[in-house]
Amino acid sequence: MARHPVDARVLAVVRALEVRARREVRRGLGGAWQSAVRGAGIEFAEVREYVVGDDARTVDWNVTARSGRLQVKRFDEEREQSVLFLLDASRSTREAAGERPWREAAAELLLLVGLAAARVGDRIGAVFFSATVDRMVAPRHGGHALLALATEWLEWSGGSDATDLDATLKALLQVRMQPALVFVVTDAHAPPSDALLARAAARHDLVFLALRSGWLAQLPAKGRWRLDDPEGAGRFVVDLGSPVVRAALLLRFSEARAAARARAVRLGAEWLELDADGDLATPLLDWARRRALRSQR
Repeated sequence: MARHPVDARVLAVVRALEVRARREVRRGLGGAWQSAVRGAGIEFAEVREYVVGDDARTVDWNVTARSGRLQVKRFDEEREQSVLFLLDASRSTREAAGERPWREAAAELLLLVGLAAARVGDRIGAVFFSATVDRMVAPRHGGHALLALATEWLEWSGGSDATDLDATLKALLQVRMQPALVFVVTDAHAPPSDALLARAAARHDLVFLALRSGWLAQLPAKGRWRLDDPEGAGRFVVDLGSPVVRAALLLRFSEARAAARARAVRLGAEWLELDADGDLATPLLDWARRRALRSQR
């Protein structure tokens, strides 16, 4: 593939995001990640003598019979795994009207999670999607590969208007047989069907990062305005000067978010709500800590 010079502004954004992400990983996200996210399996380490509290299922009866003393097998977790990001490149994310570009906030999520994962040797890959799979980047090791991925994402100009997450999850199930930790970074404008979501969550560790822009709060405080759905679902005229109308809009979007989250959790996925204009590291750290606590039960 022919290479082209990277836009200086994109490089500056990536470097600034990298500095911020590395600081958050050192501050706590890296340790929380290591506690929360387990590898794809376990590998045999050694046989040792039984001590009180060992799981009876790990007793090695052959070695016990030969030695005359209870012996147990010890296993180590396989830390390395593949972490995949499904990155929403549809029109609704390209035109999200918040304080900063939606795609830049998505790049920060990519670096926050990716640097924490790279720290324990995980491989990081990505899929850029809209109405179909637009680009696949195979999982690779290391921070340099991650920075190259973040740069490519910020430079990416492909993608159609619509979102079809079903097509993306179907492609994921076809090309990725081994379980992976999959983060779906999306504005959740067009959620997948129950069937595809359940199948993907059954095979992979599926986490939705619902990244919302604050466009509603930035709408004018008065006047009648036409709102266009960027993915072609319609055109609406609303009176933004009416407190009743604004409250109804807020309630509608709040209820839609709550329903999407409940549905994803019911079908076996995790759901994390994030503000594209706000702090992204703290919600991720809280999520990792909650996940670590669940794994210890």
